[in-house]
Amino acid sequence: MKEKIEKIASKRGYIVTEDGKFLNPKGDEIGTDYGTGYIKTGIRVDKKRMHLSCHRLQAYQKYGDKIYEDGVEVRHNNGESLDNSWCNILIGSHSDNMMDIPKQIRIKKALHATSFIRKYDKKEVKDFYTINRSYKKTMDEFNISSKGTLYYILNS
Repeated sequence: MKEKIEKIASKRGYIVTEDGKFLNPKGDEIGTDYGTGYIKTGIRVDKKRMHLSCHRLQAYQKYGDKIYEDGVEVRHNNGESLDNSWCNILIGSHSDNMMDIPKQIRIKKALHATSFIRKYDKKEVKDFYTINRSYKKTMDEFNISSKGTLYYILNS
């Protein structure tokens, strides 16, 4: 599809009001969360059902084709993804977008993500490898799934 969904929807008369209401061409309020945290609706384009996001349509109305530039993301200034009001929708970099998330939530997400990182006692792994001289035995002993990870541990 050459033309972007927001452009198509705008030409067909879909709009987002200044206070963030998502309206179809008849003026009826539309859109559902679908559990994604973003208000969306479906429209048909070339016999295919496409998802149209409220926040992206609001950004298109506000910034035009700038939303399609490389590295540009649509942002919710207050971090509330269901608030699609004109003053809450901005564009910026990925970093800007992440900084829109309240600090406490960013910290919580970062701590959750780091809980999945495996930590190895490098000295213990190196000592085991020195005695056994086997990548396979060392990987099995410490539940290391990648030779690259073991190589990094042994050579750092």
